[in-house]
Amino acid sequence: MTRASTPTLLSLDKYASIIGLNPAHFSQATSDVIFPLENTCADLIFQYAWQHTDAVSREEIAREIAKAESDLANITGWPVAPMWIAQDVKMVDRFHRPEYWSAGIYNNRWAHKSIKAKYGKIIEPGQRAVTLLNGRVVPVYSDADGDGFDETVTVTCAVTTTYECEIKVYFDGHNGEPEWEIRPARTAAIAAGVFTATFYSWQFIEPANWEAFPTSATPIPSVDLDNAVYVNEVEIYREYNDPTAASAVFYWEPSPAMAGSVCEFCGGTGCVHCCLTTQDGCAHIRDAQLGLMVPVPGTYDTDECQWTSDTWAVCRDPDQVKLYYYCGNLSDLNLAGRRCDGLSDNWARIIAWMATARLPRPICTCGSPGGLVEWLQTDLAMTTRESSYTVLWDELANPFGTRRGEMEAWRYVRDLVREKQAWAGAV
Repeated sequence: MTRASTPTLLSLDKYASIIGLNPAHFSQATSDVIFPLENTCADLIFQYAWQHTDAVSREEIAREIAKAESDLANITGWPVAPMWIAQDVKMVDRFHRPEYWSAGIYNNRWAHKSIKAKYGKIIEPGQRAVTLLNGRVVPVYSDADGDGFDETVTVTCAVTTTYECEIKVYFDGHNGEPEWEIRPARTAAIAAGVFTATFYSWQFIEPANWEAFPTSATPIPSVDLDNAVYVNEVEIYREYNDPTAASAVFYWEPSPAMAGSVCEFCGGTGCVHCCLTTQDGCAHIRDAQLGLMVPVPGTYDTDECQWTSDTWAVCRDPDQVKLYYYCGNLSDLNLAGRRCDGLSDNWARIIAWMATARLPRPICTCGSPGGLVEWLQTDLAMTTRESSYTVLWDELANPFGTRRGEMEAWRYVRDLVREKQAWAGAV
């Protein structure tokens, strides 16, 4: 699986599929049997820009994908696919009469005050957790279609869960870090307590092969799929939301009575200073769409498997709170239980188009992919003697940019933004 140091919601392999790039060549690989490299169209994509001059790298593509995903989330108010948000720092609203501190933690309905999280469409409070299953697993390579090339990889692992979407396959030695996940799987299922997933072989190229330096003997460091270039082991993790971890952490600044100058019990010497008081807690959702969460102090009871309430560590409103939660848009196919990936095909296409429009250098390709890339990167605000474009002003003034890929993304998003603004005004 092609990977990059920048984690993204849209996998690089799916990006290549949307743009129409050769999947093996996008992985810097070729073979005499399958996907041979034609000299007239050397469309290999490399890991780093310095490995092949004047061509965009996978690292650059991943950065543009992540930037497009961030821009979309900032405009819509929620990530376009589920993701974990950690340490979302918010100031706590304070009651206008500080002497009524006990009332300050409640709203006018005498319920705990809510906090507006950075993003909406909250699915569940909690933190990302991973559990390694059965150590390292040896993948099995096979020729399913009988063409002489082992294009299919199968991994199996005994599991106790019945939800296959929580089981993820990773390159070994990286502790289940998101950017090392091998995705997307061709198939994934659990039967009789055994998880089975299949992939394409070029998704299991040993990552060290992508780090090769250009030399006089091999000026283009490509990967030969006919040789032993694949990983011998992978790691399988269960990735899930952990509601037992603190989903809210409260902070208080030192009070004047603790700051030294007016410390009564030690004469201003040895008093605690420049140290925040902290307290763990949990949060529940008040409005998932708008991102309203209600953080309260508490301790997780492992015997009862639930959070129990605590009193405040300091007898006044907290000054800040850090929120942890899982949020984002879910595709219709995911909601129907037909697909594990929460990223819809429409959002995947929009992200791919935006990222391609913003690439700093050309993609080394020809044919229809090259035509699509050129079409997406056309700047519709530019007028020359050869061409000019008629575009509505509100489209030119969109927050993404004036290249066609950015404009197409805005045309898809703007109705959602208008609906969001109208709905927020009604509330």
